[in-house]
Amino acid sequence: MITESSLYQFENGEFTCFDGTLTLPTSYVNDDYCDCFDGSDEPGTSACPNGIFHCGNDGYVSKNIPSSRVNDGICDCCDATDEYATGNCSNTCAVLSAEAKLQAEKLAELMLQGNHLRLQMITAGKQLKMERKERISALEIEKAEAEQLKSEAETVKNTAEASENSALEYYRAIEEAQKAEREEIEKQEARNEAKEAFKHLDSDSDGILKKDELITRNILDKNKDGEVSDEELQFFMDDREEVSEEDFFEVMWPKLKPFYMMQQEATLDDVDNDNNKETEGEEDWDKSGELEVGKEEEEPEADEKPEDFEPPSSKYDEQTQKLIDEANKARANFEAVERSVRDLERELSKLKESVSKDYGVDDEFISLDGQCFTYTDREYTYKLCPFDQVVQMGKSGGSETRLGVWKSWGTPGDYNIMLYEKGQSCWNGPQRSTKVLVSCGLESVVVGASEPNKCEYVLEFKTPAACKMPQQAKDNHDEL
Repeated sequence: MITESSLYQFENGEFTCFDGTLTLPTSYVNDDYCDCFDGSDEPGTSACPNGIFHCGNDGYVSKNIPSSRVNDGICDCCDATDEYATGNCSNTCAVLSAEAKLQAEKLAELMLQGNHLRLQMITAGKQLKMERKERISALEIEKAEAEQLKSEAETVKNTAEASENSALEYYRAIEEAQKAEREEIEKQEARNEAKEAFKHLDSDSDGILKKDELITRNILDKNKDGEVSDEELQFFMDDREEVSEEDFFEVMWPKLKPFYMMQQEATLDDVDNDNNKETEGEEDWDKSGELEVGKEEEEPEADEKPEDFEPPSSKYDEQTQKLIDEANKARANFEAVERSVRDLERELSKLKESVSKDYGVDDEFISLDGQCFTYTDREYTYKLCPFDQVVQMGKSGGSETRLGVWKSWGTPGDYNIMLYEKGQSCWNGPQRSTKVLVSCGLESVVVGASEPNKCEYVLEFKTPAACKMPQQAKDNHDEL
């Protein structure tokens, strides 16, 4: 390491400027006149505006300040050498040294206690990692057995379903025939309905519908203005001059049928209203003044019990129903075994991902995986789940906003920064991300949160896992 004092060891009574441009007599150094272009000949005065003034700060930490700060009335050096002309400063290096020593002692004690806890976390972490690896081995065996059961269950299911399908073919054929028959009946009914409508519209019964026949039919009055226009005729007749019965069924009836249906509904409503008017107030009252109940509504027989009614029988014969039940059972068993395999695969994947993560040189951070730590400021509550995610929610509750999912440590081998990325997108902005600053503490706790840039968050996290003694930290650095 090159020290400040080593740069001012003169040879042959001469001093060479640091930029090599001039060689001066040693008497020119600190003579309050700037000779070197780089200001290196005046480290102890403010003569050079671009120079550097060196604070010796004996007993404390030396430092360099710009020469422009010399004799500016502000105490920059604890030994007061920067204000030699004003005399406004006193030497405070001893006080600062004592304070620094006290802080160093406190930090050393914190590191000592924290490191003791860290060693406990390492022991627990190694045990946890070993247990997870053992669990992985056990799950691999369980998975192989479950896959064998799945294969056997699938064979049983396929066999049962094949028998079921063979037995059901007979019933499917019957159902298809019944369906075809129903469709044919419906088709014929629709055809008959259309024939009736055609017959009603065909005034001269010549088998052809013409405009002069239809123009008097209110059913074609789409807009209900009291007359059938040429446009309405063209719409229903599909721009034809006349329509045959076959064309009526194919072209005209699909358009006309909805209007017939509406007309029928309106007619039924009118009939109901008329009937209501006729019967209103005509209820029969018995001599006691009570409404007489219809005699056809008889009380159920006293000896008639629910168990007298047999449930409807199955539409399948006994043997077919048995095959269906066996197939259902085989399907349910296969689904249960298949679900078991998926559960095992999910647990295996999670455990393998866990043991592959970087939990520190000695797995000191592994026990934090699976835990979550919260911090609340004036507006929000932040939740840090190490190696998983960071979320934010309103102080009074509400839905969570993901600020990032675990990505990696800031630098491989450096366990002071955690990076979480690919959080929820900001409004018209990027995806949220979080940087977690990790430092030594006697307990694992989040102590601060901020958003220095839009959608970029910083959490401060203290944990004993980060309490490495100086030599341990140096050894880890040397390993890198």
